[in-house]
Amino acid sequence: MSRLTKFFAAIIAWVFPMTANAEDTYFTATGQEDGKPLIFRSLKAVPAGVHEADLPNRVIILWRYQSDLNGMPGADANSAQTALEDALMPMDVNESGRQILVVTGNNRKEWHWYVKDFDTWIAQLNQRLATSPVYPIEISHTYEPLWTSYKDFLVEVNGL
Repeated sequence: MSRLTKFFAAIIAWVFPMTANAEDTYFTATGQEDGKPLIFRSLKAVPAGVHEADLPNRVIILWRYQSDLNGMPGADANSAQTALEDALMPMDVNESGRQILVVTGNNRKEWHWYVKDFDTWIAQLNQRLATSPVYPIEISHTYEPLWTSYKDFLVEVNGL
C-alpha cells in the first residue's frame, strides 16, 4: 500500500472550493496520519484541456522537516517551502506539467505533479532553482499515464 493510499483512510474533515482562475478549481481537506494533522490542497478535477496520457509521469517532491508544532512546519520552514512553491508555479502549465496535490503534515510536505517528460521537466526545475538556496528535497517519479493515484485520492475525498 502506498503512503498516499494510507492518507486516504485518514482523511477526516472538510472540503471547500478555492478558485485560482476560471479553469482550475482547488479544494482543501484535512486528515490525520500517526495522530498528526495533515492538510491536502488539490485540484478538484483534471484541468481543462489536459489529457492524462499527455502528462504520464507522476513526480513527487518531498521536503522532510523537524517540527514541534504537531508535525506542521514552523515559520522558517514554511517560508522556505513557499519560496520553493513560488519557483515551481511557472512550470504549472498544461503542455508540460501540472501540480495536482500538495500534502503538508507529519513532518513533511509533498508536491505531486504529472509531467510530460521527466528529464525535460527536471532540467527546467534545476534551471529555475539554480540561483535559489539549496532546498532539502527528494524527487521521485513513476510512470502513471492514467493518473490513478490522483483519481483514487479524489474518490476517497468525495466519499466523505
